[in-house]
Amino acid sequence: MTIISYIPSPALDSFWIACSKEEAEKWFIPLLDERGLERLHNWFRFYDQCKQQPDHGKDYEQIIKDTMEVDDVAYAYFCVSRDLSRCYADVAHHPFHQLWNAYSPFRRCDHVEINSPDELKNIEMTYKGKPIEPTDEDD
Repeated sequence: MTIISYIPSPALDSFWIACSKEEAEKWFIPLLDERGLERLHNWFRFYDQCKQQPDHGKDYEQIIKDTMEVDDVAYAYFCVSRDLSRCYADVAHHPFHQLWNAYSPFRRCDHVEINSPDELKNIEMTYKGKPIEPTDEDD
């Protein structure tokens, strides 16, 4: 699984994580409540509908790849707090600044491969090799 974006706010301190089906089932789906499961299924429906429209599906995938600087669209995406107390699933484009009127709490970060969500507790995020400092503006 890969951390592809980060919320450096002390109040939120969360990671946007792309993962495979196996990783989702093992680590994140058990953390979801009923609403969280519904959001995950909404992502599956949305992405399935995109793929059924050849031009639109390819365009959507390319936008995700370009914006997130990834090679492939992942099976699932989760926003997970550092202490693992909050977890929700959403569509791949959820962190895009354009959808937040330029006020997205998500920041670009160097992508980090992790093997377990437990690694989030001590990870220090960087962007272009420099530490990402916490901000109060997103609280």
